[in-house]
Amino acid sequence: MISDEFVHTGIPGVDEVLMGGILRGDTILVQGAPGTGKTTFGLQFIYAGALHYNEPGLIVTFEQFPKQMLRDARHFGWDFESLIEQKRIYIIATSPHVFQKQLQSPDGVIHRTLAEMDIRRVLIDSITHFQRITTDEVQLREMVSGLLNMLRQREMTTILTQEVQQVEQSFTFEEYTVDAVIRLSLEPVDKVQRRRFLEVLKARGQAFLPGRHSLAIESTGIRVYPAPHPVLISSNGAGEEIPQLTRIRSGVPGLDRMLGGGLYEGFCVLLAGDVGAGKSMLARQFIAYGAQNNEPGLYVIIRETPEQVLRTSETIGLNLRPLVESGMLTILHYSLGDLDPYKVFWDIHSLVSGKPFRRAVVDSLSDIQPSLMEPATFRDYVAALRQLFRLRNITSMLTFDLRPTTVEQELIESEIAVVVDAILALRLRNIHDHMRKTIAVLKMRGSDHDAGIRNIRIEPGEGMIVETGFEGMPSFLRRLQQLSIEVSRERQGIDTESSSAQ
Repeated sequence: MISDEFVHTGIPGVDEVLMGGILRGDTILVQGAPGTGKTTFGLQFIYAGALHYNEPGLIVTFEQFPKQMLRDARHFGWDFESLIEQKRIYIIATSPHVFQKQLQSPDGVIHRTLAEMDIRRVLIDSITHFQRITTDEVQLREMVSGLLNMLRQREMTTILTQEVQQVEQSFTFEEYTVDAVIRLSLEPVDKVQRRRFLEVLKARGQAFLPGRHSLAIESTGIRVYPAPHPVLISSNGAGEEIPQLTRIRSGVPGLDRMLGGGLYEGFCVLLAGDVGAGKSMLARQFIAYGAQNNEPGLYVIIRETPEQVLRTSETIGLNLRPLVESGMLTILHYSLGDLDPYKVFWDIHSLVSGKPFRRAVVDSLSDIQPSLMEPATFRDYVAALRQLFRLRNITSMLTFDLRPTTVEQELIESEIAVVVDAILALRLRNIHDHMRKTIAVLKMRGSDHDAGIRNIRIEPGEGMIVETGFEGMPSFLRRLQQLSIEVSRERQGIDTESSSAQ
């Protein structure tokens, strides 16, 4: 009998990737190179079933001795011994030859164990060793198919591990035989960092999230962080309504006037610009103003430590320490060395799901982007962040570094420009042989706004102030106007000459 009931894996994040879990009675092939976590994945599946879901499990191992396996499991806090004593888990350490003979004998230990213990979950680690029985591919297929059919008839949910090379592209016959295929990998994401990934290659009869998802082996076992996608966040937030457009103050004098009256509550603002142009300072002023007015804030920082943030903020008269101590400001810190963007996202998700934050800052996306590798993945990541904050009516700012050669038009036409609600460009401009901090509103959805370039001033004790214009520089503005007139006349002259020539 084919079941459409889902079995929970008990591995955090995996059920989300599989959009519910594994179909009861299915056989799942977990592939990967050595060291990718295949055995740990299978053991966690068996342990969770026996401990949390009242589903006794059988482990068949061709590689490790039970004592070694149980010792490794204790590192994750898994008490297999007590479950074995309670006859909720049974371990058989054997060889492929003996295992095959036991399967062919109705009175063998395998069949007796399956019947007497009412086994619901099975782990076979690993099916690669079946190749030691025979090199004949036809015979090997018949043997594996016979095993899987026997397990399916008993409606046992089974995980089979299989070793494959990291770069292997060809398909194995087992992939065609099983109901689902999960590939684990350990790959470089830059010149110094490697990360584990999980990808569902096949899941017969059920939907799943495509693409690679981050996999971490933590102190309590495997945890998977699904690749953020706005569709996933929308489904998790079903029933939540998009808030009405309500203006809020940014906390930066002069900026609200540029924005046509202030930011909209729930909007996602991209602060893009040069390094040193004041993006982090603006973001801190924005979130501190909210916290000072009973709007809890979440500040996610990469590179700088919380103590560095507190000290540098104090230099402009922004004292964040009391806000942190009172709980109105939460600082979440990550270092670049072991940065996992997917983990960052789901940590943020967990925090905003448990506390009524009103404002949030992620500083910065430039540190996250290199670890995502593909442009489309980065766009989906930013879109998921926006969706996560918007569904909870959290006004957010995301900082992003631009190359000095990047012009504003490139930013406006970029993929992430479509995702966010507003874009503020903070640039360092050489004006009269002085480098000046400037700000421009490139996008403000649903509102009229100041289209000019405005000067930024940093005042001790007051922080960032946006001026109404380049005050005190009339000659500079007149020169810009003159250049515009000269260019216009030159173009008209070229058009006239072209008409005469014709």
